[in-house]
Amino acid sequence: MSNFTKNLNHINHQSARHQSNEQFKTRKSLSIAGVMNNLNLNVMDNMYMDTDMNMNMYSADNSNILSNKSVNKSDIAAKIYSGILFSFISLLFLLVFAVKSYGFLTPRLTSNIPVGAFPYGVAFAANSNYALVADSDSNDVSVVSMATKGVVASIKVGSHPAGVAISPSLAFAYVCNVASGNISVLNMSTLTKSLNISVGGGPVNVAFTPNSKLAFVANIGNNQVDVINTVQNAVIKRINVGKSPSGIAVSPNGKIAIVTNAGGSTFTIIDVSSLNLIRTIRTGKNPTSVAFSPADSPKHYIYIASGKSNAIYVYRQKNFAFVRKFRTLTDPSSVAVTPNGMMLFAVNFQNNAVTIYNAVHFNHIKTINLPNGPIAVAVSPDGTAAMVTITSASSAAFIRIKKPVRIYPKVTAVSPVVPSATTYPATTSGQQPSAAISAKSNYASRTAVSSEAPAITAPPSNKSNYASRTAVSSEAPAVTAPPSNYVAQPFGRVATIYTGKGPTAEAITPDGKYLYVINTQSSTLSVIDVAADKVVKTIKVGGYPDAIKISPDGHYCFVVNSSSNTVTVISTGKYY
Repeated sequence: MSNFTKNLNHINHQSARHQSNEQFKTRKSLSIAGVMNNLNLNVMDNMYMDTDMNMNMYSADNSNILSNKSVNKSDIAAKIYSGILFSFISLLFLLVFAVKSYGFLTPRLTSNIPVGAFPYGVAFAANSNYALVADSDSNDVSVVSMATKGVVASIKVGSHPAGVAISPSLAFAYVCNVASGNISVLNMSTLTKSLNISVGGGPVNVAFTPNSKLAFVANIGNNQVDVINTVQNAVIKRINVGKSPSGIAVSPNGKIAIVTNAGGSTFTIIDVSSLNLIRTIRTGKNPTSVAFSPADSPKHYIYIASGKSNAIYVYRQKNFAFVRKFRTLTDPSSVAVTPNGMMLFAVNFQNNAVTIYNAVHFNHIKTINLPNGPIAVAVSPDGTAAMVTITSASSAAFIRIKKPVRIYPKVTAVSPVVPSATTYPATTSGQQPSAAISAKSNYASRTAVSSEAPAITAPPSNKSNYASRTAVSSEAPAVTAPPSNYVAQPFGRVATIYTGKGPTAEAITPDGKYLYVINTQSSTLSVIDVAADKVVKTIKVGGYPDAIKISPDGHYCFVVNSSSNTVTVISTGKYY
């Protein structure tokens, strides 16, 4: 075989092997491709199945989402409704709180009452029937009736009267005469001046203890507080305090007195029982006035008006800790708090205004513009009104806080009647006493702390024809002659009996053995044994009692409570 043939056969053999290899590769490729195709088909099928499942799941999810959205919308709507309901309830609660706390009170200036020249101090009686205004330039005190909103009497006092205060017993008032250095004592039954108490220096303000036994006088000329025993009408102690004492007040519980020292930017705390200093505390510049929260207040604070700091400083009554200060208008000269402890009135002398604040939270409530020269403010104990003295206008601005719940009696002076041996003394109980407790000449009708109490004798046991006599009857009962064994005693004070706060009216049992006295400020009734000259029983009655009557048979006592709109019926039991 030639080489050519050998080579050709080798080429053909290689070619055949190549073709065979190619065919094998092709078949392998085809086989692999087939497997791959099968795999791909399976994968695709699975993908389609997954897609269907996903679509189903997607559809289900969409349904759930839509359902959730619907639920969420319901939840949101419910939350909105709940929020609205909560807001409504909260608003209603605040509304009720406002009614309870303020009674929708909107203090407003209703009138300017003409008084004497350059009025300075002002004070309300504990029964709110009248107010006294010290007229500095005319040297008198104007008696302003709450019934008529006008001056019903003018009482001459010392030189340049400034501060004035009425005893809680309503029997007397003290007037500070700065220029003459004395205190004028006013008889509130007769509306006359009884006497002057010399203190020296320059007395500017005065405050009584709740039992009316002591009076504390801020004496700016001597840098002292003069303590006066009101039974003796004499100074029993002089207490050195800071520079230029100005404002003064006694706490509702009668335990401490506080005087502001205008020249020393301090206030001094005095212990009433020992008449010793407790401590002196620095406060704002030129402290001019001080006021306590009442006993029934939500918070018990001390408020100090700082004239040059244009602020009110607040302290706790319990420990004298500083609470805060809040800004007011220019030169606050006087402060007063409403009986519920919710409103604070501050006179701003330079702004010719009185600003009113929440006494608990200290936010501003209202500003009332006044004529030029407002100087002092007082709030009536029944919380119905405030009065601000206007120096330049010779008037007192009357501010209505809320509508009174009773009709105020007329204020008239009562002249005492001296008993004689032949005629039985006529009672003055046919009228509401002038400014409080009338000086009654009836042996059984006694004022609690009157400085001029009439003669008192125990009635005979056979005096069964004596009529029951009350302080609020519309007419005075017929007066009958006493029995033959009745002996008139010399005119003069027989006894002084202390009852509750603010005694205003009384009634005696038909047998004359017991005197029933209502105490307006403490809402109590005191039963007095006439023969023993002492209180034998105290009974709690309704709010602001102002009238009393004993039944003709003496078995029951009826007390009219004006602020609680009730009548308390009391069985006299053995106290008859």
